[in-house]
Amino acid sequence: MKNIFLIIILITTQSIFAASYNKPSASKLYKEAVELVKKEQFESAIKKLTKYTKKKPKDSDGWTLLAFSNRKISEFDKAKEFYEKAIAIDENNKTALEYQGEFFAQIGEMEKAKENLEKLLSLCPNSCKEYEMLKDYISGKAKKS
Repeated sequence: MKNIFLIIILITTQSIFAASYNKPSASKLYKEAVELVKKEQFESAIKKLTKYTKKKPKDSDGWTLLAFSNRKISEFDKAKEFYEKAIAIDENNKTALEYQGEFFAQIGEMEKAKENLEKLLSLCPNSCKEYEMLKDYISGKAKKS
């Protein structure tokens, strides 16, 4: 039963990731970075995303993906900075709020993680995938990404 639940979480996480960053009009550089993240080639993705965010400094999703990639290689100071930039650009970026919440939980700042969860609940009072994913992450039900 645990294996089935884990498989469902992994499939859902991959689908959410793909949906969150699927921009029909995205640049080639951005699309390449997304593909690198999907392959877990985070260092290479960071190089592309650094270039991308210099070209598109107002793209909250670019900063979110750069933060996520840095978090995955344990560059927590950079991840924190980039999540903050993403949310400063778009305070209602649900993906940024979810991933930043996971980051807070990962580094042991559970109160901040719960604040992000509350913000997500206010953005989607009938629930949404980002709220559910962060809730599961905080409770330990989801695979730690």
